[in-house]
Amino acid sequence: MAAAAAKNWSGLVNLYLGQEREKRPASSQRGSLTKSHMGVSLPMGAPAAKPTMRFMPTYRLESKNPLNKERVENIIKAVMNRHYNDEYMFHPKHSLHMAAQVSEEIKNRIKLDNYDRYRYIVLVTVGEFLMQGLYSMVNFLWDAEKDGFVTYSVERPSYFAVCTTFYLYYD
Repeated sequence: MAAAAAKNWSGLVNLYLGQEREKRPASSQRGSLTKSHMGVSLPMGAPAAKPTMRFMPTYRLESKNPLNKERVENIIKAVMNRHYNDEYMFHPKHSLHMAAQVSEEIKNRIKLDNYDRYRYIVLVTVGEFLMQGLYSMVNFLWDAEKDGFVTYSVERPSYFAVCTTFYLYYD
């Protein structure tokens, strides 16, 4: 992909330089070398055919299928309540794998709704109540109108599980 982009870029540079060189009067042998080097073999005085310019697609600033925050919240609640119920017992190694699976399941179920131009970050934190404290902080640079987050927590007498899903609008 990088090679194709470099080729397109070099083509644009050659196109621009070729047009600039055609505007200048041909001076002795230098002008003929430039034209032969560029691969242009036109008779003197013949107009050069201009290549068609290709433009980038127009930019849409709004999503065709905007994210529904309530739907995302319902997905998170359903998955968290199914996995972290009264039957679940906290174990450090098992909880690590369980949190990864729950996080992936939530992300995949949100992606199935095909919200246009959004990226998702799903964090699931599971801990055991042992008279400790927990402090967590996340910083993002985001658009306050289009980006946001949904949080849901499950608390049982022996453990807690917190899921935070960030949705970021991607232009």
